[in-house]
Amino acid sequence: MRFIIMDTPKEIGETIAKDFEELLKKKPDAIFGLATGSTPLPLYAALIEDYKAGKISFKDAKSFNLDEYVNAPKEEDTYRYFMKTNLFEHVDFKEGANHFPSFENMKTYDKSIDEAGGIDLQILGIGRDGHVGFNEPDTPFDSLTHLAELTENTREANARFFKGGEETPHEAITMGLKTIYKARHIILIASDLTKVDAIRSLKKGVKDLAWPCTSLLTHPNVDIYLTKELFAAI
Repeated sequence: MRFIIMDTPKEIGETIAKDFEELLKKKPDAIFGLATGSTPLPLYAALIEDYKAGKISFKDAKSFNLDEYVNAPKEEDTYRYFMKTNLFEHVDFKEGANHFPSFENMKTYDKSIDEAGGIDLQILGIGRDGHVGFNEPDTPFDSLTHLAELTENTREANARFFKGGEETPHEAITMGLKTIYKARHIILIASDLTKVDAIRSLKKGVKDLAWPCTSLLTHPNVDIYLTKELFAAI
């Protein structure tokens, strides 16, 4: 596990975009695991700029998203819509190349990833309580894609994306911790001070079900990108 410290979220996004560029040059049909929320937005902005500049193409690539809400109040609240507006409609993924977990495919999502060749590069954010995807505390480390009940902590953190806390979904379908762990390269991004305790759990170096992110500690190829401000607070 490597900790990489940078000045700003923008710098982090631009640096990770180079990993995408290098992977796509070696493997144009690469499989990406993608995340939502505010954390990866600088990365997606950098990828769009690189695509417009002719540096990268996703025409032969595929993606599998980490998670999706159950019963989002409206289409604009879904992660499918988030990915469409913040990345997919601006680059050249082919129709049908972008996949999301759902009730309908929950039991076959892992099989679909395996049949596609497995995830080459997985992007992760991290929750205040150390959740990755929507794997909340006490999620088994050997979990596959499943229905997750969101904690009040997670719902509170996500309420800003909805009209009010009462509209924030209570459930989501998420890749499991084992699903995530099977990716060949994992990049986790943390860029605000609310994630201090979660990053401390990683720095401590002890696997603990109370901190789902610690499932990554034994993975052979994990990069943790932090802002200097966050790193200084650990």
